Amino acid sequence: MAYEVTATRRRPQRFEDLAGQEFVAETLKNSIKSSQIAHAYLFAGPRGCGKTSTARILAKALNCQATSGPNPEPCGQCDSCRAITASSSLDVFEIDGASNTSVNDVRQIKDEVMYPAASARYKIYIIDEVHMLSTSAFNALLKTIEEPPAHVIFIFATTELQKVPATIKSRCQQYNFRLVSIEKIKEMLEDACVELNIQADSESLYWIAKESGGSVRDSYTLFDQVVAFSDGHITYQKIRDKLGILGIEKLNEIFEKAAENDSEGTINTIDGFLQSGISVEQIISNSAEYLRSLLLIKNGVKKESLLGKSPERFSQKVLETWSSVQIERALSVFLQLYRDVRYSLSPRYELELAFSKMCWLSEYVSPSEVKVAIDKAAALLSTAPQNAGSAFLPSSGTNNGLNAGSSAGTFSGQNTHPLTSGMSSGTSGFGNTGSSSGSSGNSGAASPSTAGSSSYGSTADSTPSSNGGMPHFAFFDKIKEDNQNPFHNGGALPPENTAAATSSFVPEYDGEYSYAPDNYPDSPDEETTEEMYEERINEQLKEESAEAETPSNGETLYSEDIHETNEVFTAPTGFSISAGKIYGTLVAELSVQNPMLASALMKTKKWHINAGAVQTSIATEYQKNYIEQNSDEIRQMLSVICKAPVDFKILFEEDNIVKKQEELPVQVKILCAAFKGSVTGGKL
Repeated sequence: MAYEVTATRRRPQRFEDLAGQEFVAETLKNSIKSSQIAHAYLFAGPRGCGKTSTARILAKALNCQATSGPNPEPCGQCDSCRAITASSSLDVFEIDGASNTSVNDVRQIKDEVMYPAASARYKIYIIDEVHMLSTSAFNALLKTIEEPPAHVIFIFATTELQKVPATIKSRCQQYNFRLVSIEKIKEMLEDACVELNIQADSESLYWIAKESGGSVRDSYTLFDQVVAFSDGHITYQKIRDKLGILGIEKLNEIFEKAAENDSEGTINTIDGFLQSGISVEQIISNSAEYLRSLLLIKNGVKKESLLGKSPERFSQKVLETWSSVQIERALSVFLQLYRDVRYSLSPRYELELAFSKMCWLSEYVSPSEVKVAIDKAAALLSTAPQNAGSAFLPSSGTNNGLNAGSSAGTFSGQNTHPLTSGMSSGTSGFGNTGSSSGSSGNSGAASPSTAGSSSYGSTADSTPSSNGGMPHFAFFDKIKEDNQNPFHNGGALPPENTAAATSSFVPEYDGEYSYAPDNYPDSPDEETTEEMYEERINEQLKEESAEAETPSNGETLYSEDIHETNEVFTAPTGFSISAGKIYGTLVAELSVQNPMLASALMKTKKWHINAGAVQTSIATEYQKNYIEQNSDEIRQMLSVICKAPVDFKILFEEDNIVKKQEELPVQVKILCAAFKGSVTGGKL
């Protein structure tokens, strides 16, 4: 007898033999028993899952001669059953849809269906790969499928259901076939080994079942190939050596080197694989499968049918070194590599780069882990004491691990943070010791007195205010008593040494003051009228004007009317205009056209007329440069105002105005001292 491949030899002959299609088998058997036979069937599903075999079994069941009617369990021994099995029946037509796609082929079927069956009950048309028919052929079949003769039954099979027109689907009973499980395929392979008297290891059969992807026909085809070189005994080692795949041992080897951050060893191992004839694509595929199995194991999946091997065969070192998130990252790298390698300059370079990434995979931190770390840090910081300034440490605690010191003091409501414990007010933490003592009242505020020495300055205690406002710092009391500079180690000058505190301040008058004099009442009452406020404002302005006109050190001061001078510009036509009017007219025009330039000119000093040109100065170099950039516009407007060509010159002259001394509030002094800053400008 001629050799017959396993897929053909083991083709199902009964509904009970259909592997993984129990729903289809039971439905068809019940419809035959109840004589509810449809005139058209549509079998859809992946390749190699039993569509054509089911169509043949259905044809035998409908035409079985062992009973007077359709038999749900065909005998397989009558003439009709044997003819259908041998594909020689005159009443069962198997048509290849891929090679009979035209409308002429369908027209021939329409002509034949009018004649009854030769020897069977039904004339059955099995059209395989029906989705390959042309649109015209489908349209030609519509009327025949919808109302065929009583003795005609159509069975369509397709692997691409979406290509079948909806008009065809609506006229057929549709059955969806599914892929077969790995466990079921492995059992079928074991039965095939028994038939052929071949020994096979469980791991090798699992590998064949996994490679088939759920297709029974693919598994039988691969099984025949493995049997050909196994010499009666199928082992996984033989499959690995003959088919050029990476075994679990080699995969454990290379991934252990990657887990150890051994880049050199990993690259050398890859070179050895390639030299032995294993392709880059095979290494990528096997590595992805290996990482997928590791990920399943890390998530507690130990099912051998999913892993393809026993869980104990995977490297425990790799499982312990990498976390689930890191293995997931590695798997995504190889899946992306499989998609990109076909367009790569060199597939080998891509493979080496991927394994180079594996060598530092232990350092990979996922965004979710970063978020967890940030949340923990936020929770830790939220436990810090909030009643003291952040620049000062609590006064309670013991210096752990450093030179010992002594401290004594009580603060109501004061908590000791674990990060600041061990740093006491009497101990600097750098080898110097001291002592501190203090007591607190019922409100929780304390006025401690300190005594001790430290190479880093005086000690500091802090006590929150009773109303939840600005805390009181004993540090500043000590500064005030000793009259010493707290910023001896660098930083900005304290507010006491700045110009704002040592000089008098003359505010610029712009028509109104945005602040009230010290003698204004906090809130007006019924007796306080607007006239009283105006009177007090006028008195304040007179005092400030007198102070401004009487310099204390002999320096030249200027008032707000500095632009009103007696100097006059005379045009050749006889037209004359004073310098003050020139200034006023120019600023008024620019206030509409160029407000920024007008604002800059308002900062200038006295305007002079010199040899047919207007000349002035300004105390800010930046504004001087800005005015010079717009000098052409100024000259053009001056020529219109003066009715003659006029030049314009701006000079830089530093302002030596002595500012009026004003006392800084206590809160500002505390903030300046705490942050080592100073007040450099602005109004109080």
